[in-house]
This record gives sequence, C-alpha cells and structure tokens, in this order.
Amino acid sequence: MVGERYLMATSVQRMAAHLRLIARLEEVPVATELFHHRDLGSSDLVVVTRDVPGLFSLIAGTLAAHGVNIISAQISTRADGIAIDTFQVNDPTGEAVTSPAHWARTLAVLRTVVTGEQAVEPLLARRRASARAPGSADASPPPKISVDNRLSDTHTVIEVKCPDRLGLLWQITGALSSLELDIGSARIATEIDQALDTFYVSDRRGRRLEDPAAVERVRGALERALAQPV
Repeated sequence: MVGERYLMATSVQRMAAHLRLIARLEEVPVATELFHHRDLGSSDLVVVTRDVPGLFSLIAGTLAAHGVNIISAQISTRADGIAIDTFQVNDPTGEAVTSPAHWARTLAVLRTVVTGEQAVEPLLARRRASARAPGSADASPPPKISVDNRLSDTHTVIEVKCPDRLGLLWQITGALSSLELDIGSARIATEIDQALDTFYVSDRRGRRLEDPAAVERVRGALERALAQPV
C-alpha cells in the first residue's frame, strides 16, 4: 500500500516499472533506473530499496559527492517498508549527466552507502578537498526556515528557502535525520538559483512536532547545518 500522493502523481506505466524494480530486490539491495532528458538538461533517477533511517539524506549526499544536483524529488514509502524515490537531477552547470561511466561509479557507491558499507561524509570530504581552495568560503544570505503545524493534520511542515547549491539537500535532510525525524514526503523546487524545499516530517512515533522546544531544535539544527560548507 502506498500513499495517496504517490497514486495521484504516478502514471500506470511508471507504477508498473516500479513493480519491476521492486521484484529485483529479491536479488539486489538497491534497484535503480535512469532516464535521460537531454532536451530538458536533466535525468530522472529512480531508486527502490528497503527503507532505512535517513535514506533520503544518504541518497542526496552520495549524489552530491559525485557532482549530481537534485532539482526535484518524489519520495514514497510503502506499508511494507519499500521506498520508491524518484529524483530529477543534472550537473551544477544545468546539463544532463549522461556519462555511463559516471553513473556506473555513482550507483555502485550508492549501493554501498545504502547498505551501510560506506559512509557519506568521507565522500563529501574528498569532494570538498578537490573542489575548494584552502580558506575559501561561501558568502550567501541566511536561509529562511519555517516550521508549521497548521498545513497538515498528520505532519509538521518544514520549509527552507535559500540559495541553491550542490549538496544542499544532503545538509537539510542530514539535519532532519540527526533529530530522528521521518520525512513522509518532500517537494523540491528550484527557480534560477533559489531553492524552496518543503518537507512533511514526523517523529519516530509518527507524531507531529507539537512541543515548541522541539520546533526550535529543528530550526537551530537546520541553521547550523546550512552554515557549514558542503
């Protein structure tokens, strides 16, 4: 059983493709499928696997470490714990990543990260070391963060607006995962160079964040995460 949002947003043809990927989980821990849209300058990456805590963050961090930028995302988890996540991606210059060798490396690492054989942080550290000059820093305005319990009866809605950059989603979802929050769904939007990302979250018991102190912990964790270099 999947959520209503998945049923409304997914065509019958895509659902059938997802079922084929799910069947592959009998043989592999992570099943993926890739579609390139060269005319749009993007690709669709479908990741199907058994859900683990912080899965969205693990995927986002692995993609960022390999120079793949997430433009949008549709995430869904079935009642049996199987996650079906679709990411629209490109490279930092706005072009589709079509190199088979690049994707082979990226997806091979993704499987090791999802299964816990490898951590994301060293991957990102190596990318920072190779891409960033010593002492350099990003100068950008502070993010705008809102935490709202009025927009959903079942989830707390967190909205983050800030300049887009490679690895942004990893920072946001990593902060949420560190607070043991589950992401029920997400809306990822990027206009020009501005990201407006919305997350529907609950605690590990499936409850909204009603305690004002918990809300402030979320806000503080996001502010600290987004102040760090990717």
